[in-house]
Parts: sequence; structure tokens; C-alpha cells
Amino acid sequence: MSNVTKLKPVTGNAAPSQLPRPLEKVRDGYLKLVSAYLSDMLDGADDALYDLAEKETDNERERYFEAMRELRIQRAGLETGFRQSLVNQFQGMKPLSEAPSALDAPVDLDSLSLVNEDELETSVALDNMARRARNGCDEQMRVLTHRIEYLLEGKVSLSEKNNPLEPRKLMSAFNDGLEKLSIDIKARLIVLKLFEREVMAETGYMISEANKILIDAGVLPDMKSAPIAPARKPGNRSLGRSAEGGEGHAMGGGQMNDQMFGLLQELLVTMRGMQGGGVSPATGAGGAAAMNAPMAVMQNGVPYMNGAPVANPASVHQVSSDDLLGVLNRLQRVERSLDDQEGERVTLKEDLSEMLDTEHGEAIHALDQADDDVINLVSMLFDFILDDEGLPSDIKALLGRLQIPLLKVAITDKSFFSNDNHEARQLLNMLARAGCQWDPQQGIQDDLYQRINQAVHRIIDDFEDDASLFASLLQEFQHFFDGQKSRSEKVEQRVREAEEGKARAEHARQEVVAVLDKRMAGRKLPDVVVRLLRQGWQQVLYLTWLREGEQSADWQQHVKVVDAVVWSVLEHRDQAALEKLKALSPKLLKTLHDGLSRISYDEAETRQLLVSFRDVHQQLLKGLQTERVAVKAEETAEPEPEKASLPDNHFLVKKASQLAPGQWIELLDAEEPRRAKLAANIRAGLKLVFTNRRGIKVQEFSAYSLAVALHEGTAKLIEEGALFDRALEAVIGDLRKMQAGMQH
Repeated sequence: MSNVTKLKPVTGNAAPSQLPRPLEKVRDGYLKLVSAYLSDMLDGADDALYDLAEKETDNERERYFEAMRELRIQRAGLETGFRQSLVNQFQGMKPLSEAPSALDAPVDLDSLSLVNEDELETSVALDNMARRARNGCDEQMRVLTHRIEYLLEGKVSLSEKNNPLEPRKLMSAFNDGLEKLSIDIKARLIVLKLFEREVMAETGYMISEANKILIDAGVLPDMKSAPIAPARKPGNRSLGRSAEGGEGHAMGGGQMNDQMFGLLQELLVTMRGMQGGGVSPATGAGGAAAMNAPMAVMQNGVPYMNGAPVANPASVHQVSSDDLLGVLNRLQRVERSLDDQEGERVTLKEDLSEMLDTEHGEAIHALDQADDDVINLVSMLFDFILDDEGLPSDIKALLGRLQIPLLKVAITDKSFFSNDNHEARQLLNMLARAGCQWDPQQGIQDDLYQRINQAVHRIIDDFEDDASLFASLLQEFQHFFDGQKSRSEKVEQRVREAEEGKARAEHARQEVVAVLDKRMAGRKLPDVVVRLLRQGWQQVLYLTWLREGEQSADWQQHVKVVDAVVWSVLEHRDQAALEKLKALSPKLLKTLHDGLSRISYDEAETRQLLVSFRDVHQQLLKGLQTERVAVKAEETAEPEPEKASLPDNHFLVKKASQLAPGQWIELLDAEEPRRAKLAANIRAGLKLVFTNRRGIKVQEFSAYSLAVALHEGTAKLIEEGALFDRALEAVIGDLRKMQAGMQH
């Protein structure tokens, strides 16, 4: 399955709370470009305004200088407010019917006043600037607008009033920020002119880049010009209307006001490739066209089979939605007896056709178009589910048995395709999420597998038409799953704390060794100083780093003690240095004694080291030579270098280093695949600790070694997103690809 956009349908008149991913990319790219152009404009604003001021009289010049000062002082707020205003415009895309109309608003006679001349002058200037920018990219903007409306499934009709990418909205966002500055109208118009010259002039390029992002995301990639919108009465759009503009056909199943189902039907209508119907779409998300469909489809009262009207309509047996549900109930009961049977299953439509033949005699059985669409869509959804690499095969086999029950739900309730909170969808997502965490090595007797199995069989055995069963099963399974999660998280926490403690201790040791080596390695120092620092004071540094961190005042002070100790035993020649040593020695001895005492260092060893250290000072103060040893860097056990099969900057290395705890992976290097969860990501991928579902540590990687495993296929990341939502994304993406292919 290709990566496709998650399309969040809108319930009622509410705008999408979350933009589709391609539109988020458009927004982020647009904001990045606009922010950069604005920054460049403000960088050069002083020079531009100064040049203009030079051409003015003394009285007028002050206006420019005031504008320069305001822009400098308020720049950060202006840029932040401008960017936030654009973000809000993207988040506020709403159907035009939702926008308040001036004609509908109550008129407050007391608040009416004439528009002042400054406001009028600004309004005219803004209109002219926006119009000039729009004229320069009109066709590109219309194409972009159509792509966005298509991406938003036709729920939002865009115009200059609510399209955040329109030049008028860009101009308005900047003007809103300017109005908060203390500059007069003439200075503001000058700054607006600068904005037009430096930012608005790039509108064409920014719109082209936005179109390119949507093209790369597969949103109408071959469209060169925007289609002319058909004349249509408000609220009279037929969700079942063919792509060629034919009359809406009969809609089986009753509730046909669901917009997501309407979108899906329109995609299916396009695939039929004919006015008024006939050819069923592919019966699988990647399947071939059903040119030999076992059942006919009713189109405007005419039965079609394999793209052509049935030659003898009298031989057709129409299957109503109620009849279809009855047959599906009987098929579901047959499904119960298949637990221990193996062998290749025929398609659902073949099953339906055979059962209808048995009950009504051999005939051409014809489904309502809406029912046929639902069967095709649910079949495509389950094709995706059964192909999903994130699910173990045993779990896929269980979930695949829910096809008939969920098909019944979709036939009776078309909001099933758009309602994220539908109990049947939520239960499927919950079972799939739990199934992703089941390790085949645990066997089918594992309690998690058994709970999933029980839920599936409760649905097969008990569900006929009461969808409340899904809600009760969801509640039961959620309670079980939360309990398991709570227990495993407690174990994970202990593993995480232990691993983080080990990593922190190792880091502290390395930091301390580095501090001492930097000051001692390569020098000749008295042996007592080497022992004092490497055996005694090293522990003071180590514990201080662990307890208080490397930014603490105590750590910094203890490092200074190392510097003082090393300086104090250098071979001092001048009298000033000797005087300094004489004053420093007793203070240094006391500091060392106090530090070693605080960590409970051995008292006898402390006394011996400090006495010997004092003797070295005495010898140096008398001008005597002291015995010295060459100090080498302390050897540390370097980790074994990892086999370099990927460059360090490979995208998988970066991805692995940024994994968040909770990410599941599948390990494929053993006889049976194993599943593990990231419990701790230590120091941005230095150590990745994985546990099983019960919280027990099972594997450890570095970001690099995991990247290599991902690259070589011995490990793979498991996507835990809502299964039904991902399946619906994939189906819509595949339908759009097929649609685009048929347009060539």
C-alpha cells in the first residue's frame, strides 16, 4: 500500500480539527517561505525607508524615521503575530455556510458610523495590492484551490474570504500586525508598499511551491487547469450522482446523507468509467476489475452486469438491503463452522450469489448500487487489513473474520465510514492495536491472543443488528488491555530506571576521566598527586557529577581544585609563585580533606595522601627537586566498533535515534519473529532498550545498529496507528490512483 492522506471527514458543519498531512506540508512550506521573505524585508527596511526619507522634506522625514524605529522595536512581535495569524487562517478554514453573513447579522443603529478616510485609504491600498498579486498567479491559485477542496473532500468551498493562501489573506495578516504599531497612516502605507515589493511579489512562486507539494503527495498530480464549477442549486448535490452528471440512482440502505460515503461513491462511479454505471470496481485494494462479477447492479432501475445492461431483465432477481442483511446473517452463521476448516475461500460476492441461488433459485441477482458500493469498499478495507505487515498472521486471520459483521454495520449505517468514534471501528482498532503487541512466540494460549479470539467469536456468534454489542466488547477489552498495560509499565519503569542509571554512571565516569586526563596526561607529576587525584578526588568528582550535574557550582568548584593541585606541584622558580604556593598549601589541604571526608573516603588513606602531598609542597618551597612520574591518559574500555554498513548520516540512523518510547518493532533474525517495545531511548540513540509486552528486557541496540537491522530487514518498525483509519486512507489513495490512471 502506498502512503496516502488521512482524510478526516467533517461531522455536520464543523471544520476539520486537524488538517490532512499534505495540507500541513503546504502550510509549513508556505509559512517558511513567507517568514523568510518578511525577515528579508525587515532586514532591509531601514535602508529602504532611509532612502525614501532622503527624498522628503524635513517635516515629512520624521515620519519615516518613526516607522524605522517602530519596526526595529516591534519586529519580533510583528513577525510572531503575522505567522500566528496565518496559522489561524489555516486552522479556521470553514464551509462558507458557516461564515457569518453581514446581511444576516443584527444591525446595531447606535454603532453605525462613517468609515474614516484613513481606513478607506488603507482598504483601497490593500485591495489594489492583493488584486495585483492575484492577477500574477490566477491560474495557479485556481488549480491550488481545487486541489485543496478535493483534499478536503468537498466539505469546504474556498474563496478569497476563507482560503489562507490567497494574496488578500496574506496582505490582511500583515496589515493586522501593522495596525498595532504606533505609526501614522502614511508611514503604514509606505511599509505596506515595501511588503508588496518584497513579499507579495513572490506570491506566484509560493503558490507554485504549494501546488508542487500537493502534486508530490498525489493530489490530482496531472491537473493542468482547474475545472469549471458546475451550476448547482445550494443543498441540491446528489451524493450518488455519476461523474458525467447523470441523475442520482437508487440508493439502497436508507441513510445516504453521509459525506464520506458520498466521496467514496464518487470515486467508485469514476472507476466504472461509464455514464450511469455498470462495471463494478476492483474487488480488492490492489485487485483486477471484476469483469466477471457474479452479481448484477441496479442503475436507475436498470440491471447492469459487467458493464452492460442485462439482456433479459425478467431473469433478474432484485436483492433489497433487508434481503441482503438476511443473507449476510446466514453467511455469518456459516462462518462459525469454519474454525477448524482449511482451504481456499471464494469471494464474498460468490458466497452471496451461491446462497441466493439456493434460496431463490438460479437467477441473476442484482444488488442496489449503494449496497454494491459498500460491499466493494468493505472488501477493499479488509484486503488492506489482511496485507498489513504490522499484524502477525494469526491476528490477521482472526480480524479477517469480522468482514461480514462490519459489512452489515456499514450497510445499515453509512456514517460508519466517517465517524471516528463508531463503536465497531473503535473495537477493530483496539483489537488490532493489541494484536500488534502479541508475540507469536508466546503462542495462541497467551491471554492476549485468547482475549482477541473471544471478542471476535462473540461478534460472529451474537451480532445480528444490535451495534451496542461492539460498545460493550470495547469496554470489556479496554479494561483488560489497560490492566495489562499498567502491569507492564511498572516493570518497564524499573528496567528504564536501571538502564538510565547505568548509562548515567558510565557517562559520569567518562566525564571525570576526561577532566583528569586533560589536566594530567602528558605531564610529569609526583606519584602522590597522581594517586590523590586518580584514586581519591576522582570519586569526589564522580559523585558530584551524579548528584548535582556538570552545571552545578560544586562540580565547577571541584574541577578548580584539580587545577589548583596540579599547579601547586609544578616546578616553581620565581618568588611570587612560591609565595602563592605557601599561602595556597594549607587551604588546599583543608579543601581536599573536607571533600574526601564528605564521601567517607578511607581516613587512614586520606591522612597518608595529604601528609605526602604536604611534604611535596615543603620540598618545593625549599627549592628541592621531587621525584616525578610521567602520567599517561587513563585507558577506558572502548565499545567495540560497529560494522559500518551505513553512513553515520543515513536517514535510518537519524530515525532510530529519534524513536520515542512505546515504539514497537518486529525482530526477524530468529526462527520465529519476536515483537518488542522501546522502553528507553538513552542519550538520543546511544542505547535503545527494548522490552516484551510484559515489560521484561529482551533486546538492546544503538541507533546505528538498529538502523542497520532495519536496512537489512532483520528488524522492522510496527505502525500502531488506527487500523481502520489506515485502511480507509489506503483505499481512498488506491481509488484515486485508479481514477488518475483511467483519465489518461
